[in-house]
Amino acid sequence: MPAAAFLPDLLKRFVLPCLVGGAGGYVFHLLGMPAAWMSGSLVVATLLALGGVRVMVPEPVATATFLLLGTVMGSAVTPQTLRLMMSWPISMAGLAVLVPAIVAAITVYLVRVERLDRQTAFFASIPGALSYVMAMTLSSRADARSVAVIQSFRLVLLVAALPGLLSLARIGGTQAPPAAVAGLGPWPELLLLLVVSSGFGLAMERLKVPGGATVGAMLASAVLHATGMVTALVPEAVMIVGFIVIGVLIAARFAGTSLSELRRLLRASVGAFIAGIAVTLVVAAAVAFIAGLPLGKVILAYAPGGIEAMAILAFVLDMDPAFVGAHHIVRFVGIALLLPLAARLVLGPDRGG
Repeated sequence: MPAAAFLPDLLKRFVLPCLVGGAGGYVFHLLGMPAAWMSGSLVVATLLALGGVRVMVPEPVATATFLLLGTVMGSAVTPQTLRLMMSWPISMAGLAVLVPAIVAAITVYLVRVERLDRQTAFFASIPGALSYVMAMTLSSRADARSVAVIQSFRLVLLVAALPGLLSLARIGGTQAPPAAVAGLGPWPELLLLLVVSSGFGLAMERLKVPGGATVGAMLASAVLHATGMVTALVPEAVMIVGFIVIGVLIAARFAGTSLSELRRLLRASVGAFIAGIAVTLVVAAAVAFIAGLPLGKVILAYAPGGIEAMAILAFVLDMDPAFVGAHHIVRFVGIALLLPLAARLVLGPDRGG
């Protein structure tokens, strides 16, 4: 492309979608929507793509965004989190049953009923960790736009329906003070975090690990934070930019999608939600009975949604945010660590990434 045409093309296909995507994310944030900045950006940028704009994200920007998200996700692992993991052994062990059961139920439904291919159904079935799952999806042969639509609408349905379900299942929830959130930390620590996480992520990418940039950055960040070597967190404004870019990156896959295909994916989203929540209720009821825990609290801890949305619901519904948050973090970390291996086992080495 001639240099004179490159800049206008970049402005139209990347900068403009990011700007309107950021506006969409801000509106979603004001409305209190789950995963607001990413989902708002995704919705608005998708409308541009469906309207004929050839949305794109330059490859270096995409790689930098994956490295950033991995670094952010790894910072959720702290010494306090590791201690909390050991304090609820039965309910934590239940996660090892819950997550594979949800993945199996939704995958079977999407393949047998909705006739999706196995790769797409597998990534669409992963409960939570949406930005990480999308990073993995984009490095695989799965249909990223189908995964994005099913995952996003399932999350919206979950957040909309869960308070009503909990009002029926709640048994004496007790509120615990929300866990303290670490501050930004010294700038040298932040620089060390970014350099080490990015270096490890790029190394994993060169080794062709599925989702290598995200996986490597997350592992390095998790080790630094879990050992207490680093307490610094990526500034919120930088995280928001990353979420906006991820929304635009996913939206780029919607070009050429018909309204009939969107209707089909919405139906698949509802079916996936029903399958996932049914498995969650069964496993949560068994764990609550065995461990003697309030059923409502266990349901919220096991609900296949985002950490932030579920922690906020726990606080609002007076259901022990520390308990709920710890279980979601463990599920999130477990998915992040095991998803590359699971993708290879389920889909084969040539299809998992």
